[in-house]
Amino acid sequence: MIEIGRDSRIALATRRTATTLGGMSAILALVWLIRGPLGIQEYSASILLAGIGLFFLGRVFRTETNSGAGRAVAGFLWNLTAAFVGIILSIWILGWVASLQSDVYPAVISSRVPYLAVAAITAGLGAYAVQKLGLTRKWSATPFIVAEGKGPTMEGTKLTVKQDTVGMPIRREGRTIGCVLLGEVSSSFKTPMGMVSASLPGPVTTVGIPFQGRTVSSDEVEKMTGKSPNQLFVESSGRADDLEVGRIKIRDGCMGDRWRIGPLIFDWDGDGEHHPKERWLAKGATNDYVTTNGHRATAKWNGSILSVGDGSMELSAGSDSFSYSPREVRTASPLHTLQVTEDKITVDVRKFTLKVSGDSVILRTENKTSRTESKELANDLRSLLTETAKKQVKDVMEGSPIDIGEMLNTTEEVLAKYD
Repeated sequence: MIEIGRDSRIALATRRTATTLGGMSAILALVWLIRGPLGIQEYSASILLAGIGLFFLGRVFRTETNSGAGRAVAGFLWNLTAAFVGIILSIWILGWVASLQSDVYPAVISSRVPYLAVAAITAGLGAYAVQKLGLTRKWSATPFIVAEGKGPTMEGTKLTVKQDTVGMPIRREGRTIGCVLLGEVSSSFKTPMGMVSASLPGPVTTVGIPFQGRTVSSDEVEKMTGKSPNQLFVESSGRADDLEVGRIKIRDGCMGDRWRIGPLIFDWDGDGEHHPKERWLAKGATNDYVTTNGHRATAKWNGSILSVGDGSMELSAGSDSFSYSPREVRTASPLHTLQVTEDKITVDVRKFTLKVSGDSVILRTENKTSRTESKELANDLRSLLTETAKKQVKDVMEGSPIDIGEMLNTTEEVLAKYD
């Protein structure tokens, strides 16, 4: 099973262990600094040795083993190098602090600096040799299949594949941050006006979206795609390189790792809780895309553009569009605009402009402007145009052209009734 965006439990456990050990070593260093007031000078060497040991183990536990044996060995040796150098620097710095405190740094530790320097040089040369020998060969993506209808959901935005689809993971700095799905990806959005569906033609490049799938053999891949895994790897790498997401920064937290990739934040280990700035991104083969952070989703597909969040939405389909908020509904086309609020309705077409506010009805044409005070007329127009706005919203959501003629005819009929 492959799950985009999550490392194995062992990898997560080792990183958290490394962070914990590093924190404990820092606490012991602080305790050593205030050993005088605490009255524990006689334990100075023991505290330092314990802190150095925890720091050393913390660096070793940072070794990543999910990118192949060669990279694991090189990473282990580089971490050893960093640990030895860090210990040497800490001995020098704490020795200087001890002199300021009119104390003597334990000789049993400071006398080991030459050995630590030799060990650091040896480990560094070993890591360099492993890299130069080509043992840290580039990671090769393992194809996987996402089953039909499967996909993740974030706060009302759901992404699924329309049929069994082959995916190729995207890696950055040793971590899987997304994938390239060869098939079509469909999206559904929960909006204040109902569900809206979008479709991204494959291949679709995703970042941060935790798709799950099962690994497949080379024969299955060739049978489904007509291409070998190596060919797919080259193609998916090219598409991934076109997606500029920036450098990865990782911060350990009590709920797991929080990753910042360029301007995007991913918080995959929160057991369903999403970071306020977390974002998913899916980009189709053309300029179509879907992106969401759990609070606002935006999408562009097949000539339509959607933005929804915080109780409001905007949707355009071709040249027709509408926007909705709890206080206003507005529909528009090249030939008209219709705005409905709690206390006012405005219709603007080429033939006339009509405003209804309270009991007042103002009609402007090319030749004249008339104002009528009539509660009955205002109520009839308000009822008619409110229903018209609802119908036009439905037309846009269904991808049907807005019928301006019907609105003009019914509006003129009501006006003529009170003329």
